[in-house]
Amino acid sequence: MSATTLHQAQYRWVLAFPLLALALWAEWADFFALWYDSIIYAHGYLVLAGTLFLLVDRRALLRQLTVTGSSTALLLLAGASVALLLAQAADIRVVRLLLTPVVIVLWGWSIWGWRFVRIAGGPVMLLLFAVPVWDDFSPLLQHITVFFNTLFLQLADIEARIEEFLIVLEVGAFLVEDGCSGVRYLMVALFLGSFYGQMYYRSFGSTALLVVTAGLLSMLANWIRVFGVIAAGHYTDMETSLVKDHELFGWVIFVIFTLAPLFYVATRLERAQGQSHTPETSQAPAGTPASPPWPWLWPALASVLVLWPALLPMALQAKTEQMAKTWSPTLMDPVAGWRGPLRHASVWEPEFSGHDIDLSGVYVSEKRQQVQLQITGYRHQRQEKELIFYGNRLYDNVEWQLVSDGERPLPDDFSLSPQAVHETVIESRQDQSRVIVWSWYDVGGFLTHSKIEAKLVGALKKISGDSRGALWALAGRCDAESCDLQRVAFEQFLGKARR
Repeated sequence: MSATTLHQAQYRWVLAFPLLALALWAEWADFFALWYDSIIYAHGYLVLAGTLFLLVDRRALLRQLTVTGSSTALLLLAGASVALLLAQAADIRVVRLLLTPVVIVLWGWSIWGWRFVRIAGGPVMLLLFAVPVWDDFSPLLQHITVFFNTLFLQLADIEARIEEFLIVLEVGAFLVEDGCSGVRYLMVALFLGSFYGQMYYRSFGSTALLVVTAGLLSMLANWIRVFGVIAAGHYTDMETSLVKDHELFGWVIFVIFTLAPLFYVATRLERAQGQSHTPETSQAPAGTPASPPWPWLWPALASVLVLWPALLPMALQAKTEQMAKTWSPTLMDPVAGWRGPLRHASVWEPEFSGHDIDLSGVYVSEKRQQVQLQITGYRHQRQEKELIFYGNRLYDNVEWQLVSDGERPLPDDFSLSPQAVHETVIESRQDQSRVIVWSWYDVGGFLTHSKIEAKLVGALKKISGDSRGALWALAGRCDAESCDLQRVAFEQFLGKARR
């Protein structure tokens, strides 16, 4: 290889930035939307800046990389790309964002071998500190915060009554909410510990020790922050502004009880272990590994595996749109022994958002039994406009309260419904009347009562170009004793109805 060609090859890694930006465009957009909209994850911009800073700081090492290829990494990348495609189709944001740094590391490993992981793996994986999984630890951190604040209150001789997350004093009550769990401080501290260790330490053990120390110090700072607010409220009879506005106070405590001690521990670790400010990855390689045959084959294969999850939906867009336009479910025609549907009668309605189809009608039998059929559908499911969505609810919590729910098996010969439906009994908060609802999902013609099954099958259907989905439900009023008569009416109706 000539000197000019070698010089050009040293900088080819820069092409990774536009490639990964294009291939993971939807994930980057979700990252930025999360960091912008969420107070808890607003530090994501800092995490991204730290990742880019470390990569730029190691640019000399990245220039030394040569294509070696790794079949193991390529196989793992293929599995990760399939998982990413399924997560994109099912629109499971947390899985998609978790896979983003993993895919990047596997992509580089597939091309440049294990040395890429040693150089860039750590900085790229810092993105995990900005993925929306950490708030799942909030309940645990809330319990820990309440436990230690109970000890602090006892040491300070402040009488308090603890009711799970509620700390009741004579002067007032303090609720340890999600924001009081300290998860924000924990994420920032863990990131800073990992960033500092990757910047200055050669030993993974030293970095791990610093990260653990950072996590413990951040938790201590949060306990002190919460206790400070409670104590301030106690000694001022709730007159202090800290009771309602303690955001700035929290970060001041974080600086004093986390950042300052953490910096001291970090410098002591360097001195104790005689480490220089040069990470191990900055040392030049002992030798240049031999280039594999067809060196461009590895970048080509790895890049295709990264790009195809984003390109496949674009290729199927025309088919998806066509199926969405031609799909028009309708209410059943009157079946034998039943009249209807009566369009203006309604027993219940679901709380779904962004739907394209909303059909409802009541059927009345010769014995004056009433059954409401409800169809709520989405022709083209996409983010925040989908069948299985956290904002969609089977009933309005303000109007109704849950009595019971569970699975209800049905005979095999019902063509309108699956072999089991989800049964929900709700009670009106206004007059205590009860309504029973049998519900199931239709995803591209596949019927199921399971949310998980509907999500997974819906993802597979979406990959094939079919993103249709609908909630089907029967609803009826229960009598004073039980809902058994209404269950019989549902079975009679389903036995007569045909798709």
